[in-house]
Order: sequence, then structure tokens, then C-alpha cells
Amino acid sequence: MIKWILSVLSFLISLAFTGTIGFYLAIYLIGPHSDILPEFLHIPVGFILLSIIILIPLLLARKVLVFYKSK
Repeated sequence: MIKWILSVLSFLISLAFTGTIGFYLAIYLIGPHSDILPEFLHIPVGFILLSIIILIPLLLARKVLVFYKSK
């Protein structure tokens, strides 16, 4: 039971962290007044940022679950 709680907790904390960083990075790179990237790269960069924001917490939660499952 504790392994699931720690796994969910690590997911939520890392999701909050990566979500905050990803939000500001998205505003900086593909925001409404940003001229850093060309227009045709806004959608691919948005998809890449979204997948990174979701993938990092999932991998971290899986690592925590596997670590406590082996004990």
C-alpha cells in the first residue's frame, strides 16, 4: 500500500515541477508574442514539451514503484 502512495506522490510532485517549468518554457518558446521559433515549429515543439511534461513524472513514478516493489 505504501508503495502506491509513494508512487502517486512522486508522480504528483514531479508533475507539478515539470508542469511549471514546461509552462514557462512554452510561453517563452511558442508564446503569443514570441519570435524565437518560426511559426511552423510551434505545434511540434508544443507536442514535444507536452510529452516531456507527462513522460518524466510517469518514468519517475514507475521507478519509485519498482524500487519499493523489490523490497
